[in-house]
Amino acid sequence: MPKIILQEVSAMAPLVERLLARLRPQLRHLLPTAEIEHIGATAIPGAITKGDVDVMVRVTPAEFRAAADVLSAHFAIKQPENWTPDFASFGDDDSYDLPLGVQLVAKNTDADQFSFLRDHFITNPAALADYNRLKQRHAGDGAEAYWKAKNALFESILSTRER
Repeated sequence: MPKIILQEVSAMAPLVERLLARLRPQLRHLLPTAEIEHIGATAIPGAITKGDVDVMVRVTPAEFRAAADVLSAHFAIKQPENWTPDFASFGDDDSYDLPLGVQLVAKNTDADQFSFLRDHFITNPAALADYNRLKQRHAGDGAEAYWKAKNALFESILSTRER
């Protein structure tokens, strides 16, 4: 099981900004009514990352299915086993400076959690320190164990969210 290599987000900032400057207009062209937000570790100052960039595309529940069809025509489908009627994941590991994840969510559903998590880590330095330590602790455990550890932390944080 290969170890996940982690790096400081600040070291990647120029590549991240270049990717986002290219991607945002593309997504706006494809889905003009969607909200597009930079999420994930590269959107959190002081975070460490495995080197991928995630964006969230938010659409109304009524627009979700059509948006998923549009994105699937332009990006690779990722983790279809995690898809729900309100969430779909796409990506591109080859066309940008860094691997890209595109998380499609229906607004104001349970899947619409990514900006909450990002903002939680930005505004809570202790939580960010815990998150970085968790990543470091599980980086050598392989991708599945790393993801499960992160997911358990996310679920714990989301359980405190007021609706």
